[in-house]
Amino acid sequence: MTSPLSFQSIIITLEKFWAERGCLIWQPYNHQVGAGTMNPATTLRVLGPEPWNVAYVEPSIRPDDGRYGQNPNRLQQHYQYQVILKPDPGNPQELYLQSLEALGINPREHDIRFVEDNWESPALGAWGLGWEVWLDGQEITQFTYFQQAGGLTCDPVSVELTYGLERIAIALQRIKGFREIQWTDGITYGDVNLQAEEEHSKYYFEIADVERLRQMFALYEAEFRAAVNAGLVLPAYDYVLKCSHTFNVLDTRGAVGVTERAGFFGKMRAMTREVAEAYVEQRKRLEYPFLKDEQGTRKKLVITNYQLPITNRPQTLLFEIGAEELPAGDLDSALAQLRELAPKMLAEARLTHAGAQVFGTPRRQTVLVRELAPRQLDAERVVKGPAADRAFDKDGKPTPAAIGFAKKNNVPVESLETRDNYVVAVIREMGKPAAEALADLLPKLIAAIKFEKTMRWNGSGVAFSRPIRWMVALLGSGVVPFEYAGVESGRVTRGLRPFGSPEIGIESADHYLDAIRSHGIVIDSTERSALIEKEVKRLAASIGGEASIQPELLAEVTNLVESPTPLIGEFESEYLALPDDVLISVMKKHQRYFPVTQNGKLMARFAAVRNGDEAHLDLVREGNEHVIRARFADANYFVREDVKQPLEAFRPKLSKLTFQTKLGSMLDKSERIHKLAGTLATMLALDGNEKKDALRAAFLCKADLATHMVVEMTSLQGIMGGEYARRSGESEAVAAAIGEQYQPVPKGKLGVAVSLADRLDSLAGLFAAGLIPSGAKDPFGLRRAALGVVQPLIEHGIDFDLRVAIRAAGAFQPIAVSNETYDQILDFINGRLRVLLIDEGYRYDVVEAVLAERGFDSHQVKKSVSELSEWVKRPDWNTILPAYARCVRITRDQKQTYEVVPANFVTEAEKILWDAYQSAPRTLDAVTSTNGFLTAFVPLIPAITRFFDEVLVMDEDQRVRENRLGLLQRIAAMAKGVADMSKLEGF
Repeated sequence: MTSPLSFQSIIITLEKFWAERGCLIWQPYNHQVGAGTMNPATTLRVLGPEPWNVAYVEPSIRPDDGRYGQNPNRLQQHYQYQVILKPDPGNPQELYLQSLEALGINPREHDIRFVEDNWESPALGAWGLGWEVWLDGQEITQFTYFQQAGGLTCDPVSVELTYGLERIAIALQRIKGFREIQWTDGITYGDVNLQAEEEHSKYYFEIADVERLRQMFALYEAEFRAAVNAGLVLPAYDYVLKCSHTFNVLDTRGAVGVTERAGFFGKMRAMTREVAEAYVEQRKRLEYPFLKDEQGTRKKLVITNYQLPITNRPQTLLFEIGAEELPAGDLDSALAQLRELAPKMLAEARLTHAGAQVFGTPRRQTVLVRELAPRQLDAERVVKGPAADRAFDKDGKPTPAAIGFAKKNNVPVESLETRDNYVVAVIREMGKPAAEALADLLPKLIAAIKFEKTMRWNGSGVAFSRPIRWMVALLGSGVVPFEYAGVESGRVTRGLRPFGSPEIGIESADHYLDAIRSHGIVIDSTERSALIEKEVKRLAASIGGEASIQPELLAEVTNLVESPTPLIGEFESEYLALPDDVLISVMKKHQRYFPVTQNGKLMARFAAVRNGDEAHLDLVREGNEHVIRARFADANYFVREDVKQPLEAFRPKLSKLTFQTKLGSMLDKSERIHKLAGTLATMLALDGNEKKDALRAAFLCKADLATHMVVEMTSLQGIMGGEYARRSGESEAVAAAIGEQYQPVPKGKLGVAVSLADRLDSLAGLFAAGLIPSGAKDPFGLRRAALGVVQPLIEHGIDFDLRVAIRAAGAFQPIAVSNETYDQILDFINGRLRVLLIDEGYRYDVVEAVLAERGFDSHQVKKSVSELSEWVKRPDWNTILPAYARCVRITRDQKQTYEVVPANFVTEAEKILWDAYQSAPRTLDAVTSTNGFLTAFVPLIPAITRFFDEVLVMDEDQRVRENRLGLLQRIAAMAKGVADMSKLEGF
């Protein structure tokens, strides 16, 4: 067996591999950079039209990743191997996988995965789409198609490969951490770099002087300006790098707040753009010396030597889009769109069929259409033309108007017809053969698929979620020929990545599913999901456990694999001392693992899913176990550092975190929450001890935002606050309230008080600052906050006046909140309540009726909507509502409310209705529910009916008329404060 490569040999092997494929071997830059991307050989060279293929090692320095040499994977300085391929060679994934094989990483023996990563660098004004490449669960490479650098569009697009050399070495040498890496014979990585890790970590976290660093940033910025003004591109860029590193050290020292961070990024982004623009202009003046031919342009692909499949009977259509791995969410979106678009576009093309099926994996999105007609249906269109008297003269001869109309529609003038005094052209279109129609339709089908984020990758200008690399289009056994995005359709698909993506020829559309399955691909996502769930549960049960399978995680994992093989991994039980939420978050969010429990408690086990078969599964398991240990070691480090001081000690650090410019820091927000919680505690009828605990929880609720653990994993905010509160000696009630604050519905009333204070403060302040959500934009999550106000009130059955609470929140804001803004906030909250209730199945008109009168009390709204929903289903509802409506309609335009004087009644019907009203339940004045109102109203209906049958309300005698109106006004007012019945259907 060949010994694994040393660290030194890994570098030499990569140099040789990429040099043989035309890359210039560059050298590390002579400045501290955070990534190989920041070397000018990448940041600047990816700009402009010139081809550029380069490879180099780059020591990458990230101060906040320092762990004093204690973490097996994370270092303040690590080594990257950077490759730029410009333009895209057409097969970068295959080249990359070949480079791994050159290092001794056999795809058949490992689980190599391309996992979505939408990369961006705010300081560089750069972004791109691509993946993290995982080796047995460990990220070893960042693979990116550059879309922009220095704020400028990359054209052509460059492919960036950034290898993490230490992680590759750890996997190859099958060791526990960086210290053990064999650099060369007899010398380890720890021998070479451990001292530097310890010293630099101490410097970055303990020694670096914040004030001097700020001065250095200003000096570097000034030197940048001097270099730019002198037209010196590279010296100017050097100072951008110095500014970037200085910022990173400041950030590591915790000296940069949110707003200040945005300011730093804005400066560095602007500086980088100036350099980028100057560099592009400089290369242009030099007439692009590397642009020796027309590589930057793309000739239109011309398909030759094909024959359209001709058939006289229905055939199966197969259409497969073969792409590099789509993100999980994009795959769901693409398949959903294909299910809608394919039948629709076939119908528009007049191609009948027996049904369309859609399947998909990360690498292929497939449409199968059964019994597709051999030809389009014939069509007839009638086009309306000029008036007949303008189209023909008195002798019936066509005028220029008729001749022009016929010519425009490509029909003989003699064929024009007169219909309804207008000339029409009847255009008959013979149906084309299906293959001919499909050659035009299928490219349009791809183009119609939309994604939230798209990328370019070649000179075609086409944008898609990820690059399209092949297409299969078969009608029966014949190829439907077309070109899209520089790719020609054919009959060859590709197999699994672990097997080298072998070419698979598809004999006919009917053989496709069998051919795919025979190569181990489970193309139906529903089948993949069921297979994963069943096997994960079986494996967990085999060790006496139960797998925790969330639908969202299962759906994501399903969309990350083509051939799923679940496995069980293990980690040291000592890590179970960490909070469960930390362990679960790491497993699910970072690694896409399924936790395993036993009797409700976490086991030191996890379930992972490999993309491939069971061959070499032990090696894959070993790699995944190493990754999770490193992740847990990092979490353990954060928790260990955090608990060195009580939770309250982190609260002052909130002053460095900006909530919103006009609304102050997170400490300011924390103070407002604390004050507002006192008001809300009274409104929620908390007793003395409960109020005391609620105020303490509100005081501490945001402190964990400054802890190491939450800075690293923001999804744990609140959860870690509750955990650290317990460890700091706070009461369980306080800790629970802190931990529940971000839950949609906190379990306890103290959690409700804290969460309401937080959410109402955000709504009041941000609305006052003019940051009202619009369209899809809601950067502060105010829709979620509004829902988080109404749901706890409903679920806990709390009567609560939102009008009072909103004004209380507004009173503590540092900026003025207008009456109009208060109304906007309540309307906004009710908007979320409206959506919630309609989603639960309640009728829109019922919801509107109740909201109009009770929108300030969410619990009562839900209660009244539920009650009214039952009333409108009653068989006698068509007599109840009209009776009430008659009373309302005749009185609603009156400008005043009239007195009722019984002595002024003239008819018996008036007296009977008045007596009936008087006899209604005496609790009527206190009616606050729909049931109460309608129960009181129904007995009045016979008297109301007789009244309108026998009485003329608008009597000529003013005294009589106003007395009758006053009576009806009182009946109409019975629903006041309960529901606006006029909003109901049938009113």
